[in-house]
Amino acid sequence: MPVKAKLKNSLESLKNELKEKHEKLSKDWEVTKRELMARQKLFSREIKAKQDEFLIEWDDVQDRYKDKLDQWLDRFDIDELQTMIDRYKEENEPVEPIGENDVLRMLPVPKKLEMTLQEALEKRCTNRDFSGEPIAEDKVSALLWAASGINRPKKLKRTTPSAFNWQDVSIYVVQGNGIWKYLPKRHALLFIEGKDQRENFGEIKTWMKLASQHLLFVSDGRKTDTLSARFVEKTFKVDFSQGELNDRARAINAGVMVQSVYLAAAALGLGCTCRIIVNDLKARQLLKLTPEEKIIAVCSVGEHPASIFDHVI
Repeated sequence: MPVKAKLKNSLESLKNELKEKHEKLSKDWEVTKRELMARQKLFSREIKAKQDEFLIEWDDVQDRYKDKLDQWLDRFDIDELQTMIDRYKEENEPVEPIGENDVLRMLPVPKKLEMTLQEALEKRCTNRDFSGEPIAEDKVSALLWAASGINRPKKLKRTTPSAFNWQDVSIYVVQGNGIWKYLPKRHALLFIEGKDQRENFGEIKTWMKLASQHLLFVSDGRKTDTLSARFVEKTFKVDFSQGELNDRARAINAGVMVQSVYLAAAALGLGCTCRIIVNDLKARQLLKLTPEEKIIAVCSVGEHPASIFDHVI
């Protein structure tokens, strides 16, 4: 047979072989495709069944926990719940509520703290050397903002943390023009008392009389009796609404504010000292505190003396 004829036969044979393989692959693919579609439908049905099963179980969980929540809420007096709800609403108001006759003093923009955290930590110390000169108002503004100011206005979040977000600690400012309460959301001072009462907060040591301001950190026990604290109490058998744990949390809440004042004072070049001793009875009367409010700490701040003669009283 001529070579040309042999080559033609070989090509025809290869063509037929490829055609057969293509047909076989096409049939196999159709079978595989049908199997995949069947498996997909089966899988979808299994997923749907699992989803329905999960939703049924989730509804059951919700019902069970709703029953438990209802049982838990039944332990509260309706007046207690209403008080806590009202307090929650008040805390989430954009500004602190004030009375018609209340007097406010708006604070200036806080003085910028140019010092780094590293430098402030290195310079932080208890310093009792005061000149008796008044502190510039923008520096007072910076101290108060550092202690408890609003640093995330949209969420009304503070510069310092607070256990259970109680925000139970308020700062009272005792200075030459009277006693004022700091309102963080307004960044303003609320008038409490018009006379210079600094001598009643600095009678323990002579150097205290030279402090320009005394910052008193006052914790309100009413703000610690919240639903979250009660939930922890009922769930974990830990009582945060009163007792030792409550005292610890309130002390820590004031402590972080005190440290912020120390660091801000260092950055502003001010003297600062903290103490827990104060004439409690007299101080409570002057600050007009309720029985639930407790003085936790006092920070005395002031300008440094320019010379030794500034110490002469």
